This record gives sequence, structure tokens and C-alpha cells, in this order.
Amino acid sequence: MGIRLVQQDILRQLSFDIFAATGIPEDDARIVSDHLVNSLLAGHDSHGVWFVPGYARAMKKAYVTWDERQVVRENASLVIIDGKGANGIVAVTRALDLAVEKARNSTFGFVGLRNVSHIGRLGDYPPRIARDGMIGMVWLNGGGLFMAPHGSADRRLRPEPIAFAAPRREGPPFMLDMTMTVVAGGKIEQKIVRGEPLPEGWVIDQEGNYVTDGEGYRDQSTGVLPLGGLQFGHKGHGLAMMVEMLVGPLSHAGCTKGNRGGNGIMVLAIDIESFTDLDTYVEEVEGLASWVCSARPLPGVNKVYAPGEIEEETRQRRLVEGIEIPEATWQQIGEVASELGVALPAVESPY
Repeated sequence: MGIRLVQQDILRQLSFDIFAATGIPEDDARIVSDHLVNSLLAGHDSHGVWFVPGYARAMKKAYVTWDERQVVRENASLVIIDGKGANGIVAVTRALDLAVEKARNSTFGFVGLRNVSHIGRLGDYPPRIARDGMIGMVWLNGGGLFMAPHGSADRRLRPEPIAFAAPRREGPPFMLDMTMTVVAGGKIEQKIVRGEPLPEGWVIDQEGNYVTDGEGYRDQSTGVLPLGGLQFGHKGHGLAMMVEMLVGPLSHAGCTKGNRGGNGIMVLAIDIESFTDLDTYVEEVEGLASWVCSARPLPGVNKVYAPGEIEEETRQRRLVEGIEIPEATWQQIGEVASELGVALPAVESPY
């Protein structure tokens, strides 16, 4: 399958132009385009510009702004918001500011969101809180039925991702972004787009056998394994239910039950200086990172990383080398660009 090598600034401008051409506010178009390209730079192609066609067509069909949101409940430390169908990436980006503001006044700032569209990559959000000198966390019980509970292949839970970030002395914050399954759905879709088989250990059928054919994944009788896989999947299964119990009822989105409930988001900001000096905190976590990452690498391993460091290395490399976009994805972006009257830039031929 062909690949296009595209520079990040070209992707950023093209995505912005396509979203803006749907008629949404330019600030919103910029937030969404930046989110997708930043995900690519971090190496998370599963949450990159392959979303542009679907996002753009949905925006063109109907678009709800953040200003149309409804506050369901609020006090000094929390606010619960009904987004009324607002764009999820824009909504969570705005919610970060609310969480930080409340944390400055009350130590903890919680924002619960429901009734918004796809929110993209969770790992993009907590570092924004950490850059304000706080600890940031985001949980989601959104996405379709995906995970099979331990001991079954039936899909009963969503990916149930969480993301965490903490400030450090220099450079990007520490950042952890993970689903409670062995793999995120977007990574499975990227395997399918690239015509590659699924690795064993990702998906199982009703007999407990591994599924390596992408079309087998689309069969709803198969399920994605929880963290820990076939043997220790009770861990991911339990963590997934924890996320559901935290996010579903508290955001008013509800817990997953069949096709009901879900797509709730919880954002948390913790004001470090309510507990200790920020410098003291940073010194402690930097010491932790130095200690852990000084461990001797196994043969074939270059180094031990702290959470978020691999993404930063990837970002620096892709800023220079460009980003590989599958030809099929580039063609799909070209189709929606044509529909909206946006010119597709000339880039290197596929290889």
C-alpha cells in the first residue's frame, strides 16, 4: 500500500481549511485540526487525520457550539455540563480551563461532560493542565462496545481509557495515556487500513482463539481482550469497570448497558501547591524518573523511558522527517476536500 510523506504544517493547514469550509467557527476548526496533527506528531496515528473526512461531514451536517452547553450542576470544585451534542474535542479543551480555574480556588477542579461527540486522543488533554503546574487526569467511558470481559468473547465494555499528566522540571510533562484493553480500536483500524494482519493476543472469537484477520474484528461476535490478555485479563476488566463507575454516573452520562449509556468524560485538575511547593513536587518526581530510568536495559532495548518520553522523541523526529499517511487515507481526505472546495496540496508521491 502506498504511503505519502507529508509535513506537519501542511497537514495542519489542510485540516483547518477543510473544517473551516464546513462553516464552523475558525477557533473550533483550529482546535480540532491541531489536536489531530499533534496526535500524529506524538506517534498516535490511530487518532490522526484519518478522522478528517468523518469529522468534516458531520460538521457540515450539523454543528453545536460550546456556547450552547447547559450547566447541570455546579459548586466551588465541580461543574457537570450537558454539551447538547457539541464537538467533543472543543468541549474537552474548554473544560480543561474550567477545571484549572476551580482547582486554583478549591484545590480540586472536576468537570463532568456528557452529550458531546468523539473527543479524540485523551493524552492530548492532561499535559495542558500540567503546564499550569497541576496534576491532570481525564477518564472516558465512550466509544462503541469493544472489550470482552475476562473469561468471555462477548463485547460488554468500551475501551475505557484514562490519561494522566504531571509537571516536570524541563520539557513536556510526564504523560500516561492508555485504554483498559490490550490495544486501542484506532490501532486495529490502522492495521486494517494498511492491509496488515492483527497480532495474536488482541482479539478473540467465541472459542477463545486469536483473530488475526481485520474483517474478523468487525464481526461483533469477536471481542478485544482486556489488559492482561487471556490469562490476566481480570486486571483490565476490573479497571474498566472502575472507569465506568467513576465516569458514567458522576457525569450523568450513565454506565454502559447494551447500546445505552456511556460517552461521559471526567476531567480533574489537582492544585499541587495546595499540598506542597511546586518545586518540591517536581524535585520528587524527577528523582523518581531518574531512579526508574537508570535501570539497566535488557539486550535489544536502547533505554528505559518515563511516561511520555517516547511520544516526545517521536514528535521531534516527525517534525523533521514528516509524517507517513497511507495512500487510502490521503485519497479519502482528498474526496472530502473536493466536496468542500478545498484544494489538496501537492506532496511527495506514494512509495
